[in-house]
Amino acid sequence: MVNNFDYKINSKSKNNSTKSQRQLRVGEELRHLISNALLRESFYDQTIENNTITITEVNVSPDLKNAKVYVMPLGGENKLEVLDSLNKSNGRIKKLISSNINLRQIPKLQFKIDETFEYAKNIENILQKIKK
Repeated sequence: MVNNFDYKINSKSKNNSTKSQRQLRVGEELRHLISNALLRESFYDQTIENNTITITEVNVSPDLKNAKVYVMPLGGENKLEVLDSLNKSNGRIKKLISSNINLRQIPKLQFKIDETFEYAKNIENILQKIKK
């Protein structure tokens, strides 16, 4: 009998599309800590203070030294201003979360706009056109 299934168990692909359990756990903890910091702390930046920001996902690199933080302001307004302000206050956010997470080195945070909401809206529009 020939096995036509080509799969590998517990092996990482070259593009690292499968994330380790530790990466997922650290990413989720960072997401929680960053959202709490944005909610409770003062950043002396009117853009951050005046906008409700959603942290949708945090992708951590395999070596846990870099993290991409995907954000979306409520309503999708002022995206670029919010992104610029978050990247400017990167050091303060990193300092606030460093006391609450147990890692040797806190990952370098890079904030990006989350495009999945727009992508989902485009798919929904296409499906609505097909229905008509």
